[in-house]
Amino acid sequence: MDKFPLEKPWFHDKISGMTKEVFSGVFSLAFPKALFASFAYYIHEHVTWHKALKKKGKHIRIHSRTSIRNAQNISMGNNVRITMDCCIWAEKNSGITLGNNVLIGPGVKIFCGNHGTALCDTPMVYQERREADIHIGDNVWIGANCVICSGVSIASGAVIGAGAVVTTDVPENAVMGGIPARLIKFRNNLV
Repeated sequence: MDKFPLEKPWFHDKISGMTKEVFSGVFSLAFPKALFASFAYYIHEHVTWHKALKKKGKHIRIHSRTSIRNAQNISMGNNVRITMDCCIWAEKNSGITLGNNVLIGPGVKIFCGNHGTALCDTPMVYQERREADIHIGDNVWIGANCVICSGVSIASGAVIGAGAVVTTDVPENAVMGGIPARLIKFRNNLV
């Protein structure tokens, strides 16, 4: 007699259940609806904004997982790099300007608009929107997971440290970091 009798593998029931689920899903009305919705969202999120974006410059690289809204109100200079998982969201009445040689790290959020908060008896989704332009100068590096709030201007040569939340204007060649972002030091040309 065997000490360890053979049993069905632990995944046996899971595989048969998943197979039934897949077949019942593929042959239902929900499948073409979900397929169309996913395709439409992909076109909205990754294709249509390309033709509306104001690419003044050359050599612009935007990662495929970047989310862009109101691209017609976004202007980019030469040699701009936007890495993965960024949100670059202009609004209908406000825009974003990126200068030359701008490097935007992964997970950066740049928002021209925000919900108001003034009316207590009005749900947040119905609060009046607040919008303001964002200007980012030449040779700026925005570190990973930063948030750039509406109305902010970041002057040329600035460096924004990873995770910073920028709520006020940033002077030329400043190194900023923290929540909210504060001046750490100024860059210099000494080697």
